[in-house]
Amino acid sequence: MRKTVFFVLLLFILIGCLEREIYTEITDTSIISHPPITLQIEDPNSILKSDFKTDSASPIKMTIYIHCTKCTNAQSKSFGSDFDGYIRITLTDNNRTLARAQMDYKGEATPKEVAQVYDHLMERLQWADTLKKN
Repeated sequence: MRKTVFFVLLLFILIGCLEREIYTEITDTSIISHPPITLQIEDPNSILKSDFKTDSASPIKMTIYIHCTKCTNAQSKSFGSDFDGYIRITLTDNNRTLARAQMDYKGEATPKEVAQVYDHLMERLQWADTLKKN
């Protein structure tokens, strides 16, 4: 019985550690449920597959930023770190932040992780269903 309880608790702990938290901040709530028709998409690595029509004249810009840490501190290296970088997707309107989502990653950022952050942001903004209808 004790072994079973121990393994169940260990399983819950491991499952919690495997799922990464995605931090989301919506600074302009008026955009919730109101997606723009077009976006400027700034994706230097061309890693994101978006359902939006792109237009360089659109005032709303989506920026995909992948930050990779370059830690040289010996003490930090010996203890290891929780992440190797982060993925951030930011929506701005004329340089004013509307919303953003960010997630840490281990190793190298993958297209799947970028899509995870994008999908999460679309869900929080309630834009996902609207985009599927168009």
